[in-house]
Amino acid sequence: MNWRYLMTVASVAFLCACNKAPAPIEIEFRAAFDGEEIACDGPMATTMSDLRFYVHKLRLEDATGATHAVELEPGPWQQADLALLDLEDGSGSCINGTPDTHSVIRGSVAGQSFRALEFTLGVPFADNHADPLQAEPPLGDPDMHWHWRGGYKFLRAGLKNVSDSFWLHLGSTGCSGTIRNISGCNAPNRVTVRLENFAPGDMVLVDLAALVADGRLQDTTPTDCSSGPAEKHCAAAFAALGLDHATGRKDGEQQLFSLQQAP
Repeated sequence: MNWRYLMTVASVAFLCACNKAPAPIEIEFRAAFDGEEIACDGPMATTMSDLRFYVHKLRLEDATGATHAVELEPGPWQQADLALLDLEDGSGSCINGTPDTHSVIRGSVAGQSFRALEFTLGVPFADNHADPLQAEPPLGDPDMHWHWRGGYKFLRAGLKNVSDSFWLHLGSTGCSGTIRNISGCNAPNRVTVRLENFAPGDMVLVDLAALVADGRLQDTTPTDCSSGPAEKHCAAAFAALGLDHATGRKDGEQQLFSLQQAP
């Protein structure tokens, strides 16, 4: 057999092996408090009062260290590279929420034998400061926009017990310019998340206890944080997000998101 023919066959086989067609993937997110699932209503002493957030730039890292973009299915909750997760259902303590939920990101990805999941909590700069009235879903939700220069609320999270409460609205602050014409923000407040040892089927836990690690939920004084640099109640929540409260940039490792391995 001609050696050139053999080399051609081998090359084609190699290319086929290295260029796997994208395969469907689902990534589920679940709300937790100290490792236990939490809801808007139920038997736990602490309940959730809100949990909605945007993620974008989802990537999976394979065993060789190569990263593969997750192409999201377009729909009311997802664009090609951005999704809105909504883990509250409007019941119980979540009086400012809605019955509709979205807890599973659906898309497709090339590659196999993954070892890490990466994503960014927040909305990309260009989308964050575009006209929200012209935005495609899921950026058309008025509850997720500040209606001023900061743009979108990247994260709405809240907790409540019988004597106390805390909520956080995370978004960019100190932005310069006018709406739809923002030149930059002093504190971007986007969070890069990397979760090691990911495998398809694993779930992402959003453990809200990290946001009140300073005892904020036990001081009997309801408090909140709207990401402003002068808000002292933001300190523990920003630390849990791995953010410097003053600059809105990375400072340490985030503690809010973790993996729950598939059984």
